[in-house]
Amino acid sequence: MGRAPKRTFKDRATPLSASAAISGTTATVQKKEEVPALLKKLTSGDANDRVWAAASSSNLLMSEDPSVRRLLLSNSIVSALIDCMADSVPDVVLQVTGALHKLAAIDQGAAEEICRKNVFGAIQTLIPRLAKSIDDIIKQNEDGSKLTAEERKTVFQTTDNLISILWVLCETVPWSLKLINSMALIPFLVSFFKVIGKLPASLIQTAGQFLYTLTDANVPAQRALLTQPGAPQTLFAVLDSQHGDDTVTAEDFTIARILAGGVLANVKATALSQLERAHKGNEDGIPEAETKLWSDFSRVLLQIISEFIQFDPHAAAETAAASVKAAIVARTEADSSGAEPANGFKHEEALDLLSSRISYVQMALELAANIFTDEGADDADIDGDTASCGDESGDEDDNEDDDDAMASENEHDDKGYIRSFDDDVGGKSNEDDGVDFDVNEMEDILADEGTTAKEADDVVRQSVLGVFIGTIVPSLQRLAQPTKMTTLAAAISECTSTPSSDSIKLVTSVVENFAALHERALSCFNNVLLVIEESLNAWFRVHGDFVDQWWLLLIDIAQHLFGVGGAPAEFAEADQRLRFAVLEPTISCMWTLARSAQGAVPASREQIEGLIHVCEQAPSSDLRVKAIGVLGNIACRKPGYIEENRRIGSYLLDEIVSKNLLVPGAPDSSAAEPLIEALDLIYDIYSDMTFDYDEPVFAYGAFLEKLRKCYLPMRKLVKTIDRRVKRELRDRGDLVVQNMRGFIDYKGSERQAA
Repeated sequence: MGRAPKRTFKDRATPLSASAAISGTTATVQKKEEVPALLKKLTSGDANDRVWAAASSSNLLMSEDPSVRRLLLSNSIVSALIDCMADSVPDVVLQVTGALHKLAAIDQGAAEEICRKNVFGAIQTLIPRLAKSIDDIIKQNEDGSKLTAEERKTVFQTTDNLISILWVLCETVPWSLKLINSMALIPFLVSFFKVIGKLPASLIQTAGQFLYTLTDANVPAQRALLTQPGAPQTLFAVLDSQHGDDTVTAEDFTIARILAGGVLANVKATALSQLERAHKGNEDGIPEAETKLWSDFSRVLLQIISEFIQFDPHAAAETAAASVKAAIVARTEADSSGAEPANGFKHEEALDLLSSRISYVQMALELAANIFTDEGADDADIDGDTASCGDESGDEDDNEDDDDAMASENEHDDKGYIRSFDDDVGGKSNEDDGVDFDVNEMEDILADEGTTAKEADDVVRQSVLGVFIGTIVPSLQRLAQPTKMTTLAAAISECTSTPSSDSIKLVTSVVENFAALHERALSCFNNVLLVIEESLNAWFRVHGDFVDQWWLLLIDIAQHLFGVGGAPAEFAEADQRLRFAVLEPTISCMWTLARSAQGAVPASREQIEGLIHVCEQAPSSDLRVKAIGVLGNIACRKPGYIEENRRIGSYLLDEIVSKNLLVPGAPDSSAAEPLIEALDLIYDIYSDMTFDYDEPVFAYGAFLEKLRKCYLPMRKLVKTIDRRVKRELRDRGDLVVQNMRGFIDYKGSERQAA
C-alpha cells in the first residue's frame, strides 16, 4: 500500500459557495440567442453595460447546460474577459476576474485556454495597481479613511479573485506552473502576512493558500522565497506570534499561523539543503544560529494544529442541517412569491462560513500528515532511476523465460519461492522507504535491531510521533466519525421531505464537505499507522489496547458507510461516490493496522463478511486490493481461528483467483492487481504446514490442486500487462508467477518431507 502521498488534498481550490450551489445557475440572459449581444456589451462604451455583461457571463458560465458554456467559449469569451481585465472601471474588473475564476475552477479545458490566452500578462499588469490600492487603504486606515467601504470591498474582492485565478490554474494546469514561477509573485504574496489585522482575513487566507500551493513540491518557488529578503523571517514571526490584535479573531489568526507554517514546511528541506551546501567545507558543520529557526519547527506547528482541530463534526452537522433546511424553505418561499428572501441569503452565508472552517481543518490535517512523510526532495532522483530502467527495446512479453530471468535478480527463500528484496506482504512498494519524522531523536532506535518493545515505547513518548499520538490522534478519531451529513441518503432525509434539483444540489455540496473532512482525517491517521509499522512495529506489542480501539473505530465507520440505506435512485451515483470517498481511506487504515499488528485485530466473522462484501462491491481495483489485503492479514491469525481462515482462504482462492482465471474467456488484465495481491497473501498465509489451519484448510480444501490449475492462466494474464505502461505491476506480476511455481513445488513436497 505505502504511505499516504504528501499531497493529501484533492480539489483544494473550490470557489463555489453554498449560495452558488443553490442559486448560481440562474442566468441574467435567458436565451442562447442573446449570447452574441451579451458579448458585444463587454466592449460597450457604457460602463454599466460592461458590468452587466461581465456579471451575466459569470452566471452563464455556471449554467448546468454545457451547451451554453460551449457557446460562450466558441465565441471567444475567454479572450474577451481577459481583455476586460484592463478596464478602467473597477466594477468591470471585479466581475471579469470573478468570471474567469469560476470558469477555471469548473472547466479543465477552459482553464487551459485561459492559460493559452496569456492571462498571466493581464494579471501581472493588474498586480501593481492593486498593490498600490491596498497600500493606500492601509495608510488611510492610519490617517483617516478616504475610500468608501464599497470601494475598499471592490479592491479586496478583485485581489482575491486575481490570486484565486492563479491558485486554480496552479492546481489544475500543471504546465502553467513555469509561467507562474516567472511572474515573481513571492514578494507580493508574503507581504500579506505583514499586515494581518489590517486587511480582510479572507484575503490574507487566499494569499496564504496560494503561496502554500505554489511552494508545494515546486523548488523554483521555494528558492525564490528563501532568497527573498526577510520572507522566511516574516513567516516565522507569524508562526511564533501569539494572538493579541483585537482587529482579527483568534480563529483567523490561527489560520494565518497554520498557513505560514505550511509554507515553511514546504521550503524546509530546500532551506536545509542550501545550508548544507553553503557549509560543506566547514569542519564544525552548519552553525547552530542558522538552523535554530528550523530546530523545533515540527513541534511548534503540531501544537498549533492540535489546538485548531478541536472541532466537533457532530455539532457542525447539526448546524449545517439546520441552515440547509432554512435555506431551502427561504428559497421555496422566494420562488413562490417572486421576491428575494426577506433575510437575503444568510443561511447560505452560514454554510459558507462552516465550509470555510472545514476546509481549514482539512488543510491543518494535511500539514500534520506531511510531517510524517518525505518532503519529496529525493523524488526526482527516484523518478530518474525508474525512467532509466524503462523497457524501450521492444515487446518482450512473448519471451517464455521472462520469469526465469527475473529470478536471478531476486532472493530465493528456504521454501523455494522468490522474494524481491523490496517486496513485502501487503503490496508495499519501494516508494515507502525513508519515512522522515524527528530523525535526530529516532536515529539510535532505528539503527538498533534489538530494540525492545519497551524501549520503542519510551522513544515514542519523547518523539514528535508521541506528541502526535497524544494530542492529534484523538482529534483524528473524532473527525473521522460519520455524522448525519456524511451520507447523501441520510442528509436528504434530514433536510428535506420533497427533494428538488436545487435542494439536492445544496445538500450535496454540504455532504461533500463532510466527506472530505472524514477522508482527510483518515488519511492523516493512516500516516501515523504507517510510520509505526515501518519504523517502530514493536510499539504495538506494548499497546494492544490501541489496536483493539482503533480497529473498532474503523469498523464503525465502515459499517455506517456501507450498512445504511442508499439515496433515491436519481441520486444513487453521487451517493455511492461520496460513500466510497470515505470508505477507501477507512479500508486503507484497516490494512495498515492489520499488517502492523501482524493480523492480531479483533475481527469477528460478521466483520469478515462485511469486508468480503466491500471487496465484491468495490468500484475500483485499488479499493479491492486494500480489502483483500485486510482479509489476508486477518487470515494469518493463529492459533484458534481455523473457520475464519477457511472463509478467507476459500474466498481469496475461489472467488478472486480461480473465478477470474478459470471461467470461460480470456481474463481481463484489469483484474491483475487484485489477483496478484491475493496470491501473494496465499503464499504467506499457508507458508508453513505447522500452522493450525494449514491441514484442515489448505490440505483438505484441495488448495494445491486449485493453484496448479491456475498457474498457466495466471502466467498468461501477467503477459498481457504492458511493461511500458505499467512496469511496476508487470514486474510484480512476473514475480508472483515465479513464486507461484515455487510455492506449488514447495507445498507439494512439504508433507512428504515431514
